[in-house]
Amino acid sequence: MANTFYEKDMSALITEYNASISQAKNTNRRNGAVPSKAEYGFYVKAAEAARKISSINVQQRAVYRQWAERAAMNERKAMEILRVLVPDYGKKTEEQQQTENTASASGADSSAESRTSSGSAAAAPASSTSSQSDAKPAQAQTKATASGFTTRNASEDVSAETIEKWYQEKPKHGFDDIVGMEDLKEIIQSEILDNIGWEGTDKLLRISSLKSFLFYGPFGTGKSFFIEAIAKELMDRGFKFIKLTGSDVHDSYVGVGEKKVKTAFLEAVDNAPCVIYFDEFENMCVRRDGNAEGHEKRLTVSFMESYNIIVNADKPVVFLAATNYPDKIESAMLSRILTYVLVPLPSEEVRCKYFNDFFKKTEIKCSDDINADIMADVTDNYSFRDLKKLTDGIKQSIKRAAKEQFAVYDENNKILSKESDENTSRAIIEGKLTLTKEMFENVKNSFSPEKKGDILASLEAFEKKI
Repeated sequence: MANTFYEKDMSALITEYNASISQAKNTNRRNGAVPSKAEYGFYVKAAEAARKISSINVQQRAVYRQWAERAAMNERKAMEILRVLVPDYGKKTEEQQQTENTASASGADSSAESRTSSGSAAAAPASSTSSQSDAKPAQAQTKATASGFTTRNASEDVSAETIEKWYQEKPKHGFDDIVGMEDLKEIIQSEILDNIGWEGTDKLLRISSLKSFLFYGPFGTGKSFFIEAIAKELMDRGFKFIKLTGSDVHDSYVGVGEKKVKTAFLEAVDNAPCVIYFDEFENMCVRRDGNAEGHEKRLTVSFMESYNIIVNADKPVVFLAATNYPDKIESAMLSRILTYVLVPLPSEEVRCKYFNDFFKKTEIKCSDDINADIMADVTDNYSFRDLKKLTDGIKQSIKRAAKEQFAVYDENNKILSKESDENTSRAIIEGKLTLTKEMFENVKNSFSPEKKGDILASLEAFEKKI
């Protein structure tokens, strides 16, 4: 059934795209190659259809890239026509420029006064309340914490101190620190990073500023690590980072969890550009047709209503959610999220890169009977968490062997720590002590990888649904 819906959607969108292109070319010929408003409109429709096609083919990389490129090409054609039709498009009059400069200077002064010492979450300008008039009272007042953090979204149930804890420092790792996941990096690069700075075109074409992604996959595959890398890349470009887990949202008092969710979305809008990340997403938006409790269903409804805050505000907000159990999430919420991203178990190629990176960082040398290729071959179905346990065990095994072979003793047969440490470190660096196949197998057999049968089955069922 899912494939039938996919085929119908693809067929309808491709038909719409081809018809728009044909109409644009025919209009251009009829007008003697003179650009027109009608031709512009057809290219805009073609771009929108191509974007929709690319968005439903995220997991099919070749198809995704092909249609994303077509969308960009038609957007450029539309812009070229617009510049011919409206020569002054994008230019500001002297009066407009002066007004903007004055507003910018005023905003900068206000921001400098209200921003915290760490640079996170200043109070939003009063003008932004118009886009949220239905979400909260206009008379909301700014509240500050002892550290100087300010917010106008604090309430009796959700304190400014609670909100402050949601804001995260910039993660230390970015895309360059991630082993593998090239397809995932490409999705984020194309969908988010490459679109920063194109706000004028997006506004013209009425492309939403909101980007939303659900990352799902087995536990231990690095979803949170990858999302933090996204946040780091965006924070380098001026975004703020808000993160909430299930424990941040759930509360023993009735209705407080719902208020926390709404407050988080309001913060994201007030502090755009902003990344807002919900981990353990299945605990915040449970399926209402399942065995959910009453309070869980109320939280789900509130989450969907609060999500509309960032949809309607049309501010540069990136919504990220992660889960191991996408089949437990309310389908009505899933339909609101624009892009699903599967984060799979690392492939053999990625595992090989992981081990090579491990050897490079630790300077551990291998004996002739073991190498990264062999290790990757015998670790099928290992998650990154499993691989880390394995490499941590290897480090401890190497250390024990080094201490046994290269420790330095005094005349009383007591180990001299400083001399021994220098001796063992030098032995590892110089390759006097190497990782053997026997050592590797001993470590590998000392623990069992996490069982993944049930979760892989549930993920496979979810894949069939979408």
